[in-house]
Formats: sequence, C-alpha cells, structure tokens
Amino acid sequence: MALILSLTLIVSAAGLKKRQASIADSGGSALDATEDVLKSVSHIRGLKPKRSIKSYLRTRDEIKESVIRDMSENTTPEEFAASEKTLVKLGLLPKDFRLREYLVSLLREQVAGFYEPKTQEFILAAWIPLAEQRTVIAHELTHALQDQHFNLRRFEKWPKGDSDAELAAHALIEGDATFTMILYDNDRKRGRVQLFEKDSKDTDDDSTYPVMAKAPAVLRESLQFPYINGAVFVQAVLASRSWQGLNSSYDNLPKSTEQIMHPQKFLQGDAPVKIETGDLLPALGRDWKRLDTDVNGEFGFHLMLSEFIGKRASGTAAEGWGGDLYASYEDAKTGAVMIAQFSTWDTARDAEEFFRAYCERTEKRYRVKLEAAPDSPLRVYETGEGLVLIERRNQDVVIIEGAQTREQMARLQERLWQSKKNAAAR
Repeated sequence: MALILSLTLIVSAAGLKKRQASIADSGGSALDATEDVLKSVSHIRGLKPKRSIKSYLRTRDEIKESVIRDMSENTTPEEFAASEKTLVKLGLLPKDFRLREYLVSLLREQVAGFYEPKTQEFILAAWIPLAEQRTVIAHELTHALQDQHFNLRRFEKWPKGDSDAELAAHALIEGDATFTMILYDNDRKRGRVQLFEKDSKDTDDDSTYPVMAKAPAVLRESLQFPYINGAVFVQAVLASRSWQGLNSSYDNLPKSTEQIMHPQKFLQGDAPVKIETGDLLPALGRDWKRLDTDVNGEFGFHLMLSEFIGKRASGTAAEGWGGDLYASYEDAKTGAVMIAQFSTWDTARDAEEFFRAYCERTEKRYRVKLEAAPDSPLRVYETGEGLVLIERRNQDVVIIEGAQTREQMARLQERLWQSKKNAAAR
C-alpha cells in the first residue's frame, strides 16, 4: 500500500466549501490576512518565524497542475500499476479501478492552498472567499513554521520499503498543523476549545466532496489518517509533554502507525520489529517479477480486514501488531498476482486473533469455506485466484495469497518461515 502515502500528501487538510468567488472578491484581502494569521499561529504554536514567508495567489488550474506535476515526479507509472495490482489482489479496489485517474479527479475537487517546502512558498487559492480561507491559511502557515524549525524537506525522499513509518511521520506533521488550526479557529470564535476526536466527520462531506465520498474505503480512510488520527496523536502528546515535548518528536519521530493510533506506545518508546524475508523469486519461477515490498503496519492491516469483517472486529485483530513485511509478485505470462506476508505480534494471543480474523476475511473475500479444527494453526484455501495459505506459529503469522500450485506454495512457505526479526532502535 505504499502509494497510499503519496495520495495523502497532496490533499488539502481543511474541509473547504466549494463556493466560487472571483479573485477580486478574495485575493488581495486573503494575502493581506496571512501576516495576521501568521502572528496568531506563531503565538499558539510557540514557534517564531525565522524568515518571511512568500505568499502567492494561484488559480484552481494552476494549483492543480502544480500538484499533479509533483505527483508525476514522485510516483512513476510502474509504481501506480504495482499499487493497483496489489490492492486489487487484496480485494480493496475493484478490478477496473485506475488510481491515477481517480487522483486527478480528486484534485479537481479538493485542490486548495498549500505550502511548498522546496520553494518555501505559500500558495493560496484565488477563488475562495477570505472567510473560508483563514483556517487553510492557519494550517499551511503552521507547515511553514514547521519547515523553518524542523526542516520538512527531509521527509520528501523517504527510503522505500517502510511507508508505514513514513505515514506515521506525516501524521505527526499534518496532525500538528490540524490541531494548531483547530486552536486558531476556536480562538477566533472565542469559544471553548473543542478537542479533536478520531470519529469526527463533516456531515456534508457527500454533497461537498462527492469524489472523496465515493472513493473506496481504503483510499478515503488513508487520505484522512494523517489529519484525523494525527490530530488525536498530537493532542495526546501535548497532554503528556507540552509543546516543547511535541517539538522533540521531530527529532524522535513516531516509527509506525501503531504509535499514532496508540500514542502511549510512542510515549513509552514501543518501537516495531523489523522483518527481513529475503528474495522469494527463486521459489516462484523465472516468469515472475516483484511488484512491491513494504510494511502494512497496524493501520494497513486494519484497512485490509475492515473491508470484509467490519471496523470493530478488524480494530481488535490489528491491535497487538509487532512488525511485518509483505511482497507482491506478478507472473509476466498469465498476469497472476501473489502476495506473501510475514507478521509478528506482541503475544501469541494477539497472533491468534489476527490469524482467525484473516481466515474470516479470506473466506468472505473469496467466498470460500474451509472445514477445519477450531484450534488448527494452518489453513489452506482453494480460490478462483490461486491458493491461500495462512499459518500461525506462536507469535508469528505467514500468509501466502495467490500461489499457483501446492509445490510453489510449499517453497514459499519454507522461505517465509526463514524470515528474520530484528528489534528496532528505541
């Protein structure tokens, strides 16, 4: 699910109403307001500007083109195709879904102002009235202050292979800006501060943002994660450590979405286990190629399970995550896709909960049923898209989804159980 992260980075943080306004109506006054907003945000956030922030008005098409250009520079067509195939194989996207085309449509709907670390410029939407711009300005100017104090450019070239940790880092950044924006908005209204909750939802999302509202759950929830879960995370860190403590989080970053979803794990330094599975191509055959390899994390497993067994059950099953790694492969001749996963859990009971949940998810995903002893730690399903193996050994679970023969499945199984677990640095 590595591509999901790239989607989160280009969607506006604030819920804007799509009411049209001319540049003459809002432009000059909106730019003039940035200095006042910056003073307020700087005071709330406790970060003084180190230099002036260049601000510019841009039309909807100019902003959209800029963001699409950045997307194309950061994500290759091959990466888009690999993510599509992986998500389709997991049953999280329909077979005819096209990620890039969806993203362009989303940008047309969501496009708004943004701060660009590369140029250190704040770009403001020229068509939105000032009354609706102030919260966006507050959010994006918080990013400008973050950049001046913590250097946001260091997050632009994250090493590939652990987008779960990358998503966690961006949840810190976006959660910080979102929570500061909320405090700014409450201060403007001189009302009691409304604390942020994970289940917060704009009641008119469907009519205001139909593209977002109709998006597959895996995309919609992933796009919202850095802002909603990130704001809850920041709120928890502030309650424990103050603004200065939050600042130190930029030196000691959250290392997983688990730490974002359960802030106490971050505060206690409960770091994930790093997994090494090795190359599985020798077990597959000469016609196979690797599409992707990455970390699902607790949030990724929650999404994977909730599509089929519901949010509450998936939330319980994904808790206790300790670490994981997956790899997806494609048969160049047939187009078949195989996904191999190794995960480790905090306790054997946590692994058992996940094992049972993934078995239930598999039966609903492929509409198959397997009669097995209730305590059996190994399940093999025959589906219309290949064999699925799910096996638990103590705290670890191996999953093979899409093996073409039992011989191939056995080779993959043997290699996966040779995976190494390395404790991450605290």
